[in-house]
Amino acid sequence: MTETAHPDPTGQQPPVGALLRAARRSQNLTLQELSTRSGLSVGYLSQIERDIATPSLGSLNRLAAALSLDLGHFIPLPNARGLVTRKQDRETIWVREGGMTYERLHGEFVGAAFSAFLITMPAGFVTETDIHTGEEFVEVRSGRVIFTIGERDYDLQAGDTLHFNSDQRHQARNPEGDPAVLFWLGNGPTFQMTPQSGTSA
Repeated sequence: MTETAHPDPTGQQPPVGALLRAARRSQNLTLQELSTRSGLSVGYLSQIERDIATPSLGSLNRLAAALSLDLGHFIPLPNARGLVTRKQDRETIWVREGGMTYERLHGEFVGAAFSAFLITMPAGFVTETDIHTGEEFVEVRSGRVIFTIGERDYDLQAGDTLHFNSDQRHQARNPEGDPAVLFWLGNGPTFQMTPQSGTSA
């Protein structure tokens, strides 16, 4: 088993933390240098590498970009899709057991401007505080999620929506004892998974 293998749900592959540490060290980067490139704090990066913290898909994507790697270096990704994804063909992306899961809804074509996911947030889960370009739209499908945008909290329940500019510090948490399900739509680079050149999938 090598450090460049993709992690999988069976636990037979290295966890994200080990893969991140190996990738950083292979490029002779310090945690501070990776922090500067990715915009994530040194403390948070250290927690990820030690598998104390589970990064969101967006943060992991930013780390991959900072290291000039594909997101697929760290986690298994769904197969490329065209314009239509049938319900029975949806595939789920996960970073680590116990973290959020992302059911990809968007298709793939050159120049696609946004991504869409059905996200399941475990009971009690708290995301990292993030800030990046773009905007996000969220609809709570079930459960309850509290979003903190800047200094203000937004308590959302099933049927509620939130639309905000991502260049404000934001965080989400599930305060309940059951998972929450969210429809998420965003147009920033955080979740960019579609090809930017060449032919469509």
